Amino acid sequence: MSVKYERILDHQILNYEILKICIFEETKRLFQDRQYIIEKWKTEAYHMTEDEVRYQSPCSAMGPSFRALFFLFTQTLYFEKYITKQMIIEAVEKYADTIRVILAGHLIKEFPNDEVKRSVNEEKIDDVLKRDYIYSSMDMDFHLMRDIVTKKKDFKKGEEGYLATEIIDNRGKVRGLAELRPFESQNIDLTSDQQEMWLELIESTIHSLDEMTADLFDLITYLWMVSPKSSDGYIEFHSNDALRLRNLKKRSAKGQVLDFREEDRFNIMKRVAALSSIWISLGDQKVKVVNTQEIQDNELYKFKDFQRMFEIGKIRVAYDKKSGEPKGIYAVQVKPTSVLTPYLDGPNRSLGLLDLKVFQYSHFTQREHKRLTRYLNLQWKIRTIKRTLQQPFKVSTLLKVIDISARYNGVQTRDKFENVLDELQKDGVIKSWDYTEPVHEEQVGKKGWFQNYWSKLNLIILPTDIVVKENQKKLLVNSNYTVDEKIIERMQEFSYDKIASLSNEEILTPQSEFVSSEIAASVEYESEKKMDTKPTIKSEQQSFDLIISTEVTLTPESMKETIVALNMSIRQSAEEMGIAHTTLSRYIRKENKRQNKKNDEKMLNWLKDKARKSKL
Repeated sequence: MSVKYERILDHQILNYEILKICIFEETKRLFQDRQYIIEKWKTEAYHMTEDEVRYQSPCSAMGPSFRALFFLFTQTLYFEKYITKQMIIEAVEKYADTIRVILAGHLIKEFPNDEVKRSVNEEKIDDVLKRDYIYSSMDMDFHLMRDIVTKKKDFKKGEEGYLATEIIDNRGKVRGLAELRPFESQNIDLTSDQQEMWLELIESTIHSLDEMTADLFDLITYLWMVSPKSSDGYIEFHSNDALRLRNLKKRSAKGQVLDFREEDRFNIMKRVAALSSIWISLGDQKVKVVNTQEIQDNELYKFKDFQRMFEIGKIRVAYDKKSGEPKGIYAVQVKPTSVLTPYLDGPNRSLGLLDLKVFQYSHFTQREHKRLTRYLNLQWKIRTIKRTLQQPFKVSTLLKVIDISARYNGVQTRDKFENVLDELQKDGVIKSWDYTEPVHEEQVGKKGWFQNYWSKLNLIILPTDIVVKENQKKLLVNSNYTVDEKIIERMQEFSYDKIASLSNEEILTPQSEFVSSEIAASVEYESEKKMDTKPTIKSEQQSFDLIISTEVTLTPESMKETIVALNMSIRQSAEEMGIAHTTLSRYIRKENKRQNKKNDEKMLNWLKDKARKSKL
């Protein structure tokens, strides 16, 4: 019998066979761009194996991802309930993001060669590319911690043997300390080849601190705010996420677009490893203003315990199809620690816009563009709230921020500074800029002109209209994602390995506890050849009345009829009887090989009790 999905009624109770089809048809749209998943699921949904016919439940031949999808509906969303097509439609609409998160791990293991190149964050990256900005914390301490990952030259060998530096704001106030601890152990479960690759990444930690590392700091913290998390608080970060935002081109050969270069992926992931190697100790609220050149030891200011900036969970490695050799780390589970999370989550966070151009400017040739963009976005959030957007910036302050190389002379520095501002305006990062007074060009080039005149000038830099508009809002960037963490937590027990090892008798649902023809709507299809009109479905849902007789007898039929009439599940009924639900299920299916008098007595007493109560 060929089942046509559109003719299944919305409110009929589904037997196991039709339930599979409905789950597939409603969830396939979530993975429409991955035909290898759709094709495999379709075969599993529309085909019944001998074991499935016998047990009315998934069998070992079914792939783990579709089994997990089936369990999501039958063991979590609608546990011990009869399910209709309408219930599936509503669940997919409500829990689309949750479904993607739950299946991600199963899909990676089931389709490793295809899934390793895919990011679970694709839709979120699409959103960013459409609107041209992300959200970031606009807190000064957060900005300083991000900035410290760009300053490898500031790290010097400290007392504990680590490379360390102070975190200092523009006024010379020491706000904290940072240390590089690349070989500090993490709770990462790695195979030997993965361990080797990870060590290769962290060996270059000090050389990986630059403006691109700050980009990844921003991107990971943004994704952490807007993405569903594991029960341990991790998100998955894929190298594709950064490569797409950086607007890097994929390789091509003979007119065909291939993939990103492995070198580009390596450059991304070694900087993620560097972020996880940085430990931060922030000062309390009584940090003193000190002259950093005179700091002899740490007694001048009080700091909290060091914490790692980011923690790494599992990693995802791509392997060569032919040789089986590992190609590289494509993705990692990552989460910011409590040194960062107060600025990303909670009532006191202050979020603002960070222009997407910051990711697309080169960390080699446009370093100043990136630094000034971050700083201006921070200041605009503060000034929007205070309504001081017209407040001038001092040239000397901005020069300190963008940190132009000392190899430039005064005239070259001014030219570069103004060129950066011109390009930011051209690219739509800023709306306009201008000095608050005309520059007296006759002073340029004279002795002391740079320090005593030009660097003391002021200029007004205005943000674009969208920046002002968004910064005026109380931003809640994760409000449009419907991920139910309780559902994800309940599905944790259905891991890849657990699903693969489940036997049919361990998978019991209302749909599998009775013969399908006795509990579900019967679906009859007329032959199109014999009819002039379109075929229709005749749905007759069987109804059961509890018939009370003078004598209650124990038979599989009477037990089945009573349970259905009471609208109970096998599991609930067995619990009331005091026997195992598997025992009761086998009794109803007449599969018990030997009689158990104690169990028979419990079942009979339960039937009598239900019959007595129904008379009252």
